Amino acid sequence: MRTSEHGTDASVYRGSERAPVGAHAEPSATDAVERVIDAGQRLVTERIELAKLDVQDAVSEKVSQTTKVFVPALFAFGGWWILMAAVVMVLSTYVVLPASLAIVGGAHVLRGGAMAAAALQRGGRAAPRNGAPRAATAHTTGTTATGARP
Repeated sequence: MRTSEHGTDASVYRGSERAPVGAHAEPSATDAVERVIDAGQRLVTERIELAKLDVQDAVSEKVSQTTKVFVPALFAFGGWWILMAAVVMVLSTYVVLPASLAIVGGAHVLRGGAMAAAALQRGGRAAPRNGAPRAATAHTTGTTATGARP
């Protein structure tokens, strides 16, 4: 076999011996099979290396995208807390502090509940990922539960 996969030796592989490049000897069938196997092994190795590089690129891109969303979200979250503290302080001039905290907290609970309910209601109608076809429903087929058209 070769001593180095990327060697600079200018000879042709010939089983257990090496012939100079200029020699025009006919290769045997076993030499040809060995060369095909060697080429196949190199191809598989290169494909694995390429797949590793693709995975590394994909992971790097996802980390970059996540960071671009996560860091600004942290600043927005902190700003929201400060803004709500200011709202509580303004409300506390009109009502007692526990009541202003209850008003701001209650508003957040109501808004969060409404958003969750809307997401759950919309969840059944969301488009499937990866371009998969939707399951047929009465809404998409135009039929009723009995199979009759309205």
